[in-house]
Amino acid sequence: MSSQRMPITVAGLRLKRLVREKWGLISWLAIPTIIVFLMSLIAGTGSGKLTGKLLITDHDESAVSQLLAGSFNQGPLAEIFTAKQVTEDEGRQLMDAGEASAWITIDAGFGEAFMNNQPGQLRLVKNPAQSILPQMVETSMQLLVDAATYIQILFAEELAVLKPMLETQKFDDANLVALTLGIKQQLERLESTLFPPQLKLIEKQVAEVEETSTNITFGLLMFPGAIIMALIFSANSLAVLIWDDAGNGVIPRLAATPKALQAYSTGQFLGAAAVFTFLTTVLATLGGLYFALPWWQIPAIIVWLVFAGLVLYAMFVFIALLMPTGKVANITISATTFPLLMLGGSFFPMESMPPWLAGIGQFLPNGFLLKGLKDWLLRQEPMMEALWLPAVLGLVMLAAFWLLSRVLVRQLIHKV
Repeated sequence: MSSQRMPITVAGLRLKRLVREKWGLISWLAIPTIIVFLMSLIAGTGSGKLTGKLLITDHDESAVSQLLAGSFNQGPLAEIFTAKQVTEDEGRQLMDAGEASAWITIDAGFGEAFMNNQPGQLRLVKNPAQSILPQMVETSMQLLVDAATYIQILFAEELAVLKPMLETQKFDDANLVALTLGIKQQLERLESTLFPPQLKLIEKQVAEVEETSTNITFGLLMFPGAIIMALIFSANSLAVLIWDDAGNGVIPRLAATPKALQAYSTGQFLGAAAVFTFLTTVLATLGGLYFALPWWQIPAIIVWLVFAGLVLYAMFVFIALLMPTGKVANITISATTFPLLMLGGSFFPMESMPPWLAGIGQFLPNGFLLKGLKDWLLRQEPMMEALWLPAVLGLVMLAAFWLLSRVLVRQLIHKV
């Protein structure tokens, strides 16, 4: 066998063994997939937004009560609550079943009491099994009540004009004009008090830029780290296999020919690169589709993650070859794996860690490689600016570990 073809042959044999055993590949694919998708589902499809159901029973059915009920279907509240009109019996049943966050009841005569500047009554029932959403409803109602009080004070004359029109459902054009002008004049008088200028507007033409904002969710924060988790699991398993080859006599036979041993080491890296390419292609494509990433980013993600996998593989091979026996190598690499996963952003996103702990993780090989990817992919930093430093550090580590491993692999013949 020629020395030129031997690395390819070694890589092919390594891949055939992995395919034959197959459960390793399946676990490397399944573990990060399950973690990311489950965390996304737990967080509500990865959005992390609170959502709740609000029940409204309107016994008044006036313009004022409809305006009050409609306020929960507009603005930020509409993004949080799904408001549903229910009868008294339906509201009681849904609240007893715990299927709603809160229930508002508007008593008959509420609208008339408001127009006459008299006390009205709103009833609120909160779900005791929830804390945040019912409190948001209560706070919103308090704000609406305060706003209604100020409207009654500031626009008493305008409400007096509006009241007979609402009662008779006859809207006179002259009265509407007078009502509009009265509201406008009142707002102009109050403008300096209610809406004081806080900022000075300076108009300046700027170059148009392409909008590339990404909706960052908890699942998306987990996505790159989970793929690196798969790379770490596969890299440490592949690194320990060199000890199996040594125990089976492969390394001692190849040691008789230095070029053959070097070709063997190169073939191991080629086989690892092929495994990493397969894993990252599958996982990055699935994640890109699930999180709706731009299609052009996926190839760049795959290339970077394969590079990260090779750096980690070279590190694990170096650690394995330093050990006196294959059993010690297996234990040492396993003991190294979980701190890397915990601190390097695979089990938990660095964004959710305490700052001092995240700072430690960014100095680990998987940590700074992951941070560079996230800076470009999620934080929209320019690719060269985000990746050049991690790429340089990774290349230095890869070259150093690879050269050291070529030297250490020769010493295996004295350890088996």
